[in-house]
Amino acid sequence: MEIGVESCESQKQNLAAEILQAAGKVTLAARGYSMLPALWPGDLLHIEAISFDRVRPGDIVLYRRWERFFIHRVLCKSNKAESDRPSLVTRGDSMTGFDAPVFPEELLGRVVSVQRTSGQFFPAPRCSKARRVLGLMLGASNRLRSVVLRWHSWRTRPMKDSVASTSPVRRGQSLGE
Repeated sequence: MEIGVESCESQKQNLAAEILQAAGKVTLAARGYSMLPALWPGDLLHIEAISFDRVRPGDIVLYRRWERFFIHRVLCKSNKAESDRPSLVTRGDSMTGFDAPVFPEELLGRVVSVQRTSGQFFPAPRCSKARRVLGLMLGASNRLRSVVLRWHSWRTRPMKDSVASTSPVRRGQSLGE
């Protein structure tokens, strides 16, 4: 029996959501570019479960909608007085438009720390004005985003062994001879 890609991805998300609910934390790899330059593809995001009441503007949250995970920044929180139900207003740092309101039942957790591919750990980044401007530039220009993503990939790629033999090894000869 063949399992489709969508089904496999949905199963992974279900498992991650169950682990987050049961253990209170999960680690996921960032994908996509909507949160550039705060989060880069391949970053490991350490996410903790959080109640809707504890979410604050500036937090980066994980929510699930349309059988997909989204990791975006909270811009503001609406209360019941402002609308018929409480919700979050979110947006990716490199996106111009706001997401549809995020309701409490869609919220899964908050990013508490990030681990870069270099191994460096740091708390979830805040969105400064400079970071927002760079994010908008990356979101608006496919060419600039492509160049920056290639540069990031080159900069963070694992270094190959730089140990080279000082004398050539002839065919049939072992290194110990």
